[in-house]
Amino acid sequence: MLRHAAYLLARPSAWTPSASSAVKLLAPVRPLGQTCRRLASTARVTSTPVSQTSGAIASTPDSPIETASVGAESKPTPKPYFLTTPIFYVNASPHIGHLHSLLLTDVLARFSRIRDPTRPVVFTTGTDEHGLKIQQAAKAGGVDEQEFCDRVSERFRDLARRSNISHTDFVRTTEPRHYIAVEHFWNKLVASGDIYKGTHSGWYSISDESFFAASQVGEKDGKMIAIETGNEVVWEEEVNWKFRLGAFKDRLLAWAGDPNSVQPNSYRQDILRQIQNLDDLSISRPLSRVRWGVPVPGDPEQVIYVWVDALINYITVLGYPESLEGWPADAHIVGKDIIKFHAIHWPALLMSAGLEPPRTVLAHAHWTMARSKMSKSRGNVVDPIGSMGKWGVDGVRWYLMRSGGSLPDDADYSEEQLGVNYRILADQIGNLVARISSPSLLRKVKRFDNGDQDPELDEALSMMRNEFGSRMEAYQITRACEGVIEVIMAANRLFTILQPWATDDSTKAIVYAYHSLRLAGILLQPIIPSKATELLDRLGVPPHRRTWGEAVWPVEVDTEDMIRGLKEGKKKYKGHLFPQVEMEAVAPAQTVATTATTAGAPFASTA
Repeated sequence: MLRHAAYLLARPSAWTPSASSAVKLLAPVRPLGQTCRRLASTARVTSTPVSQTSGAIASTPDSPIETASVGAESKPTPKPYFLTTPIFYVNASPHIGHLHSLLLTDVLARFSRIRDPTRPVVFTTGTDEHGLKIQQAAKAGGVDEQEFCDRVSERFRDLARRSNISHTDFVRTTEPRHYIAVEHFWNKLVASGDIYKGTHSGWYSISDESFFAASQVGEKDGKMIAIETGNEVVWEEEVNWKFRLGAFKDRLLAWAGDPNSVQPNSYRQDILRQIQNLDDLSISRPLSRVRWGVPVPGDPEQVIYVWVDALINYITVLGYPESLEGWPADAHIVGKDIIKFHAIHWPALLMSAGLEPPRTVLAHAHWTMARSKMSKSRGNVVDPIGSMGKWGVDGVRWYLMRSGGSLPDDADYSEEQLGVNYRILADQIGNLVARISSPSLLRKVKRFDNGDQDPELDEALSMMRNEFGSRMEAYQITRACEGVIEVIMAANRLFTILQPWATDDSTKAIVYAYHSLRLAGILLQPIIPSKATELLDRLGVPPHRRTWGEAVWPVEVDTEDMIRGLKEGKKKYKGHLFPQVEMEAVAPAQTVATTATTAGAPFASTA
């Protein structure tokens, strides 16, 4: 028989540095030996509040963002911009799809920080660690469930570190603070009268850890499968707790009727169709079938369904039930395969508990390989750590955002296309900064004549920041990347036309190239943060001039200051901004140049 033990957790209320700690008690389902190990490690479970001043993120071992000090007379801050990734299921190691979700969220978080430094950002990620699949995987590996979860969760934490993710919290569903939140939330559902105990029968998928209606399954190769996922289902009948989802139809339709509720719109339309036919949901499993999970309060023979437990992580990270500062979430970033849980089940559960639904559920498509779904059985799962080791962190970040930042459409992964995208950075940005750093050209720079302008590039530069911002706000990350590259391509063309190496005056060519790169460096900080920083360093742009407010044109041109900055940058950095990566079949420069025009018009011609 399983032994239960109580966990103690002290956690200050979020956003209030002087708040007193709150101590709660909870009994999770876990063998006694595992409980002792968790009790011994409770001290490593922490929460990270956002700074009360400039919006900087409190530093943790997983967050490179530094904390701003809190003054004695700190002004009240606006509601934090609250972003979440899905928490990742630990039944397998991280793959490129997990990195894609992390990067999308990281780019939006970094963009918010640069766009409005006064607004704190809360950006959470983590791991989902309960359920039957974890039980089975741990058994197959010959270890207990907690040890298995610890190992795999650390791989996801390591992926976030290596890919320069600026999250403020990494939550695990096996943490004491999460058990507290889940128990309290469940009791809210009980108090609402929206849950009841009854017999549930239906087609169950172990792989999806979900029941499917008869209309959602079909026969294939002599087996019953879930049409949506292709995974095998079996008929099961059991007693469990159920949630009256159908009672929330009208409220869900009203919420999903808001164009901002679910994006892109194609996914929202599908959600609206699904809301028309809602069955009551099974929200627990018998302990006899699933023992690795959060016990149902007051019913020790039942375990809370893993997907219910997992969704509650989004309020666990805010300090629920003691605090909900920052709620509702501004955006849950999720893969299209789990949108139903986030855009139907989660809003309804929140409504039942008396809480607001999220402001936006932002769904992204998947990465394929040779137009086929990635899977371990096909041997086509991409290791993100290996890719970053070869192409650099920002090389992979750029590829995933430029090629996979168009949210409704699946993107096809290939090393060749990763190389093409890397060459765009090297040939367009890297080469241009190398060209303008040439001592022979800098010696020919004179005072800039404001009358000696280039109307086409002037227009593109003047629109660059606002168009980039508009595209980012609309979650059009691919088009935002394209717009920046279009301007840099135009600056390269102008540089070639002016041929500063063949004249006595290189001023115009250097000035336009320099400021095109300066604006690009500022705007690309959310997407390729390390390389954007190095680019601005090479240009000699001081840290206080790298803000959103500085990303403007025209400006008063100080050629002496520009030359000084370029010379300092050349002393600091040796070699190319984007070093050469050896690989066969990478497209030549002329192919790369045309590739950059495929996903959006240049800023100068955008309405």
